[in-house]
Amino acid sequence: MSGSTSDRGGTLMPAVSMPADAVLSDSIADLLVPGVVVELDTAEADALGAFEETALTETDAWEANADVESDEARDGD
Repeated sequence: MSGSTSDRGGTLMPAVSMPADAVLSDSIADLLVPGVVVELDTAEADALGAFEETALTETDAWEANADVESDEARDGD
């Protein structure tokens, strides 16, 4: 998976640059070892919760604006 891009569920994403002296591993057991960069495939990363969606729904966003007074919404104060 090293290189200039990585594949996340079919969408190419820019790869993170690594130090030249980084140690590469494909073992999940190495995740907590300092200085080791672990390359995971999409399924492994998804199983670890890397792609968990935490954004608000549109409904939740509108409900969050319900308590904003109309003057605040217009003035931006």
